[in-house]
Amino acid sequence: ISNAMFILAGLFSLLATRFILVSMRSANTPKSTQCKRYISLCVGSAIFLTLLAILNLGFIGESGLVLTLATVAGFTTLLVQNLYLLGTWKHGVRGLGLLLLPLTAIPLLCIPFLPESAQWVESQSFLQTGHLLLSIAGYAMLTMAALYACMQLLLDRALTKKKIGFFVQAMPSLMDISNYLFAHVLWAIWLIGLSIITGLAWQWVEMHHFAILNHKVLLALFAWVVLLTIYQLRKKAAWHHNRGSKMVIFAYL
Repeated sequence: ISNAMFILAGLFSLLATRFILVSMRSANTPKSTQCKRYISLCVGSAIFLTLLAILNLGFIGESGLVLTLATVAGFTTLLVQNLYLLGTWKHGVRGLGLLLLPLTAIPLLCIPFLPESAQWVESQSFLQTGHLLLSIAGYAMLTMAALYACMQLLLDRALTKKKIGFFVQAMPSLMDISNYLFAHVLWAIWLIGLSIITGLAWQWVEMHHFAILNHKVLLALFAWVVLLTIYQLRKKAAWHHNRGSKMVIFAYL
């Protein structure tokens, strides 16, 4: 049942992409308005099906979250699609879906064909559950920031070469992309920072010492410092679009 729901969610994501293309080609017409409703309906259906699928896989166990490759991929995709849907309602950034929705469809369509994975983590406490949720939410927020960074690089390159194709016309302006990018960077800073603090707290409670040299802690700290540096450069007006976007993608990787 979960496999069928993941596949349907992926197909709804691709169908929403199709409606975005139609709405862009028939801008400012009744057909475009109708397509906007269909986009929200398709993305909402994908979110609902993904949620049901990961719950059916046992994402929530008796003592907390149960994380496997399938549940983590599904939950991260769920968060990213929620962020996109909120963005379309609040800021009208439907053009981002031309890049984002096919990318979210890939893991949804691939999850049913993944090998039966062993259980990675089953949280044993409220503190560990909070740490895991903050970590996944921070990753999802940084995923959105990385996508905006890619859009910024593509748009800047197209404008420099004066190649204004359909995909470029569907994008928001460079100023809007920059604002959306930094809104997600700021949220990622808070979420990743809190995930580091709760992770260290969990280490102290469970092991009575801090495992600072653990690769997960070091990578999280490094990404957090890179994001904080980017944000400070923006505040000091020492921001360069291309360099900053590449730093965001680097932090994401």
